Amino acid sequence: MTDILQTHPSVLPLVGGINFRDLGGKKLSNGGVIRPGMLFRSGSLDRLTNTDQSLLIDKNLFQIIDYRDSGEIVDKPDRVWEGAQYYHAPANPLSKEVSANLEKLTPEILEQFDAKAFMFQLYKLLPINNPAYKQLATLLKQPEKGGVVQHCAVGKDRTGVGSALVLFALGASLDVVMEDYLLTNETLAPYRAYLLEEHAKTMSDNIVDKFAYVYSVQEEFLQTALASINQHYGNVDTWLEKDIGLDASSRDALQNYFLE
Repeated sequence: MTDILQTHPSVLPLVGGINFRDLGGKKLSNGGVIRPGMLFRSGSLDRLTNTDQSLLIDKNLFQIIDYRDSGEIVDKPDRVWEGAQYYHAPANPLSKEVSANLEKLTPEILEQFDAKAFMFQLYKLLPINNPAYKQLATLLKQPEKGGVVQHCAVGKDRTGVGSALVLFALGASLDVVMEDYLLTNETLAPYRAYLLEEHAKTMSDNIVDKFAYVYSVQEEFLQTALASINQHYGNVDTWLEKDIGLDASSRDALQNYFLE
C-alpha cells in the first residue's frame, strides 16, 4: 500500500490498515479547519500489527465504532489496542435480506444478484433512523475519551455515510463531503485489487464484475442517501437534529472542539 501512503496524506502509514484515513485538515464553509488526529475512518481493523496499534495509541485514538454485521466480525475480529473502547453498532439496514458479507453468498445467488439495485437500496436506507449513527453521535459528544475511528469492512458505504454525517455536522459543504467520499476509490485501490484477484480465483467474470462495482464508490450512491434524507426530513440540518440527535447547540460544541 506504499503507493497510496505516498500519494495521499490523509492515509495513516499503517502496515495493516485498510483505507484508514484522517478527516483532519479539511477546510469547511464556516471557515473552520478540522483538527488532525481526532476523527478517522477506516476498513476493518483485523490486520493491524503491534506497531500499528502503538501508533494509534500515540495518536490518543481510543474510541472505535464498528458498523459490521456480527458474521463479518466473527470472520475478521478487530485487533483492539490497549485502552481503546470498542462499540459494535451494526449499520447494515439490509442485514435481514442480504448480509454485508457478500462473499458468503452461493455462486447461484451471486449470479442473480443485482449489484446496482442493492447499492441504491442500501444508500436509500442507510441514513434513516439508523441506531449506529446515533451511537456515533454519542461518541462525538465525548471527545475527552479520545479520538474516534468509525469503520466497516472496507471503510466505504456504512463508513462513507457516517463520515458524511460527521463532516456535515462540522459545517462542511456538499463539495467537501463528496470529495472525501469519492477519495475512497483512490485510497481503497490496493486492497480492492487484492480482493478482486482473490475472487477471480473461484468466481466467474460476471460475479467479479459485480464485486468490482460493489467495491467502488459512485457520486450517485451518496446522492441517493442525500435524496432519502431530503425526502424524510427536508434537509441535512433537520436530519442531524431530528434523527441523529445533533441540534444546533450540540453541533456548536462539536465545532468548538474539532475545528481549529
